[in-house]
Amino acid sequence: MTTPEPKPLLTREDLPLDAIAEICQRWGVREMAVDPSQVRPPPDPDYALEKNPFVEVDLYLIADFGPGKRSWGFKKHHFDVVEDLYNLLGCHVWIMDKEILEMHITDGVEWAWREMEGRDVIYTAG
Repeated sequence: MTTPEPKPLLTREDLPLDAIAEICQRWGVREMAVDPSQVRPPPDPDYALEKNPFVEVDLYLIADFGPGKRSWGFKKHHFDVVEDLYNLLGCHVWIMDKEILEMHITDGVEWAWREMEGRDVIYTAG
């Protein structure tokens, strides 16, 4: 049995930027960026999907939710943005909080620096 090729992740060119800007404004997101350094794990028929939710992710984003709105502390706010993006795009979205990346960078974690440097900003609050 052959394993199917993983489908590519979405990029800036695939996204309705104006509609994403409306979602960001609705929820007070200060910055939204595509994280091009992320990759979807290859499909593995021996690995149950519920153990690896990243297999279904089509778009990895980095978001700045602003002070006091860290996604891990205010999960509803984070998930409202994810839900709106899912309804708009019809695909699974994973959002990394920019503040968490910044904490990892402060701790000297190299992968966090690469993600921050490689992000493709698609929305910034004006």
